[in-house]
Amino acid sequence: MKKKITDDILKALQNGIESIGSLTEFSNRANVNKETLAHFLSRKTHSLTADTWENIYPLLRPYLPVNANEMVSQVTRPRTPKESFHNHKTNELSSDENILLDAFGALPHELRDKKLIEIVELARNEISKKTQE
Repeated sequence: MKKKITDDILKALQNGIESIGSLTEFSNRANVNKETLAHFLSRKTHSLTADTWENIYPLLRPYLPVNANEMVSQVTRPRTPKESFHNHKTNELSSDENILLDAFGALPHELRDKKLIEIVELARNEISKKTQE
């Protein structure tokens, strides 16, 4: 199934690339050919495959407007990792780390606090195990 590249998707792609720093880095993180992305930006291509959408959506999601026509389920636009966590090293994170930060940032505050406590406890347990070895 093909998805039309709307003006909103194009703008989100431009913002995502700008946020990450370069088309090449965005391409690497999304695992999408750089030339394919360039064709989207130049409007030489008017639609994208479901696989390509699946790859780029996590990087575009913070920049997409929320409305009934988009493939977005949140009630409000999620904050970017920079907005949520003021992380100045976001550009240095892997694609998986960025996806995790986006997903974490979209959680309700109560659930986010609970999961953060659980993760910190898991990390402490792992560190404790390693120091006992």
